[in-house]
Amino acid sequence: MQRYLLQLTHSSPERQARRSLLAAAKRSDPESYLALAANYLDLAQVYFGNSLHEPHQIRQDRCGQIFTVLWQHLPYAERLSDFEYMLACSLIDNTPDPRSIQSQDALVVRIRQLDPRVRFALLAYEFERWSSRWVALVMRIQPKALHEMLAEARCELCNVSWGSLSSKEKACLVAVSYALDKCPNLRVNRALSQRIADCPRISEIKAQWLEMRSEMVEIRHRYIPNQRDREACLDRIFSDIHKKPMHHPALVDRVLNAVHFSRHARIRVS
Repeated sequence: MQRYLLQLTHSSPERQARRSLLAAAKRSDPESYLALAANYLDLAQVYFGNSLHEPHQIRQDRCGQIFTVLWQHLPYAERLSDFEYMLACSLIDNTPDPRSIQSQDALVVRIRQLDPRVRFALLAYEFERWSSRWVALVMRIQPKALHEMLAEARCELCNVSWGSLSSKEKACLVAVSYALDKCPNLRVNRALSQRIADCPRISEIKAQWLEMRSEMVEIRHRYIPNQRDREACLDRIFSDIHKKPMHHPALVDRVLNAVHFSRHARIRVS
């Protein structure tokens, strides 16, 4: 029964726990907020690590500032997806100018060349294993548009220009993206296999992408802070939020955000 209810609500025990932490944090509970932020710290670090080449301390300081300011704007979030939306906007808006995207790893360079919104969606989906539903919700797009975005990103990471594909090949690659996101279905897979057989380039891109997944895991771990740096970053966030008062929305903003999350400040850090 519990599994059935989770499927109906598109939820999970992890997301339910995070919702509880958000609710407690909104009541000015710093410990709950720190526990909530800890679930998203790796994503923030990995996002900036895959945006440009810079000292890890600068990246860590920027992440700490973002989570501190998010604490101040937490009362605006009515749902967990609202908090995740504010986080996504904060990461994207504070993406440094790509002064240096150099790396000895060609795949890292290609990830850094992606548009910031596309990069965030790809990293949240592939690196942090967010479901396509939640990524699409945070990106404010339909699932179909998300899979089109992911298909184009995968194509570019395989060093194949999206623009070089025909409409038939693009549609086939998007269908592959959908299939990778769903449980295996023999009938659907049989039909998709026939489509792929008619598009040899898509077969090559799919194979290349699947081979690339192990390298993606390695890249993720490259930018995740070690335990000492992680604890230092969380300690700094915990210290800073005690000095920062929460900003409470006006009643009209709360009412509007309960329907559609749109009334919130854009977060900028130095």
